[in-house]
Amino acid sequence: MEKYHPAPWTLSGKGYVLLYRFSKAFAEEKIKVPAFLEGRFAGGFGALMLASYSTSDAGPYDEMLLIPGKFKHRDTHLNTISNIYVSTMTSVDNGKKNWGIPKALADFSFTGTGSHTEQVSVSSGNTPIADFTLTPGRLSFPVSTKLFPFPLVQHHDGNYFYTTFHGSGTGRFAKLQEVCIHSQHFPDISGFKPLVVIKIEPFQITFPAATVTTADTSL
Repeated sequence: MEKYHPAPWTLSGKGYVLLYRFSKAFAEEKIKVPAFLEGRFAGGFGALMLASYSTSDAGPYDEMLLIPGKFKHRDTHLNTISNIYVSTMTSVDNGKKNWGIPKALADFSFTGTGSHTEQVSVSSGNTPIADFTLTPGRLSFPVSTKLFPFPLVQHHDGNYFYTTFHGSGTGRFAKLQEVCIHSQHFPDISGFKPLVVIKIEPFQITFPAATVTTADTSL
């Protein structure tokens, strides 16, 4: 693997958070989740996150991830990152080792297109994965994961990884103008309208060391 960078990680940069409420049918039929969470969707807030990290413990990288919502797991309800792309192999390898996050490699571009509008494109070589056109507003306000915590459970290499990331920054409400997702590479959420879209710049987020236990997929 690439050089190992153990948790915790502290990351800073800019990005977008799009909050959703996905239907049970969509979460169970269109989103590939680990076997231990199949048929256990419990609703709640889901999120798509787009981030460009200018600094991290593994260097700068970009990221797109999907959290479908809550799932019943053991005696509680937890989130999981079902789909995620990042722009460096170091992030791919360390994400799996530290937190069991199923990262895959892709190319990213964050491009200003005038009038404060930004286009975020994700691709793999010449294969497009997703394109977003977003326009942030001007009014800024503080944001924190305390308002919308996403405690995670991930499964990797025979283990469960439990992690709750936390962060804060300066947010502005934004509009999702256009979205195009190629469903063979990422769940097509374009049929759902986000409840809210927030651009966060700057932000800082910390991923602590995960609590790791041996997986029992019968639970």
